[in-house]
Amino acid sequence: MTRRDTLISIISAIPPIIGTSITSFIMSRKYGDLKEVIKYVMIGLPVTLATTYYLFINIIPKYADYLIAIPAILPLPISFLLTRNNISVNYSEDYIEIKFKIPINMTSHDPHELFNYVFNKALGKIRNPYYHYKLSAVANCSGLKVSYQNEDKLVIRRKCGDIDIKIIISSKKIADMVIDISY
Repeated sequence: MTRRDTLISIISAIPPIIGTSITSFIMSRKYGDLKEVIKYVMIGLPVTLATTYYLFINIIPKYADYLIAIPAILPLPISFLLTRNNISVNYSEDYIEIKFKIPINMTSHDPHELFNYVFNKALGKIRNPYYHYKLSAVANCSGLKVSYQNEDKLVIRRKCGDIDIKIIISSKKIADMVIDISY
């Protein structure tokens, strides 16, 4: 958790009723990971509840109890919907291809740190225990092959037996990760 993002989550949570939804939207776009977004929504939740409570106790006291529940419940579906479309699976006769789109929030330009960051984020999104176990062994395989396609595109590859991992990092701070698993 960074100080800047914590401040953004507090400021964006100030509007009554929809404050945590705004925080959820901003952090979902930035992190793309539901676990990270929930941390920042929990920081902004007391601020939104306080402003909502103050507004409705003074203006509409009859519906205050119902309207205070909205800021606590609404951010969860927003975060879930914005962070779930980051993975796709394609099958063919020879291999399974798993594609990820992962936002990168790192200032490091070390290929090993970038690979580990993106790989661990992707590994957390895989629910199949067989593939999760098989991919967790890839972290200890051969060295990385790093190439620059142009000044704003970095390609990092790692091959481990029948698994080939390719990460393309562009200037948009989004990593496109492709995992090919042969049968």
